[in-house]
Amino acid sequence: MIFAFDGGWEVEKFDEWPEHKALNRFPYHAKGCDFVAHDGRHLWLVEVKDYTRDARTAPPDLPQEVGVKAFHTLATIHAVARWGLDPHREFCTRALACTELSLRLSVELPDKGRKLMGVAKPLADLKDELARVTRPLGCHRPVVTAALLTSHTHARGVPWKAHRDPATRHRHHDR
Repeated sequence: MIFAFDGGWEVEKFDEWPEHKALNRFPYHAKGCDFVAHDGRHLWLVEVKDYTRDARTAPPDLPQEVGVKAFHTLATIHAVARWGLDPHREFCTRALACTELSLRLSVELPDKGRKLMGVAKPLADLKDELARVTRPLGCHRPVVTAALLTSHTHARGVPWKAHRDPATRHRHHDR
């Protein structure tokens, strides 16, 4: 997937931060969302999953897995804001000053050639369960979308455009 954010957003590839990688090992085994973005008011945690490659299937506990990633990401952001080093410390301090929190799960599910008809119900179920799981974090309306619904356009309620990377499109099956 390729994400293009509107102007005014700070975006970090969170799961590549050394601070996250240090917590991802023994004894913590912390998980993290793929991207963290904010505009000073709104903080977005973004997780990207693709189950259209290599005959993979979405795990039944995907909403819980993403909820744990959101929790660990927020915990890491807090720790880095308080005790981390620049430049991530400054980013995290600004992120924690945001008054709104949102989570987006961008998930690619096999559609068996039926496009929206093949994924609409699973996406709705994922969104409902993810909302239940993330409510204690203060994230009441997570966004769950698939690239076939958002290609080259803004998905409802998100400040970016997303589309498939044409260079890797041939690796995906069931479309």
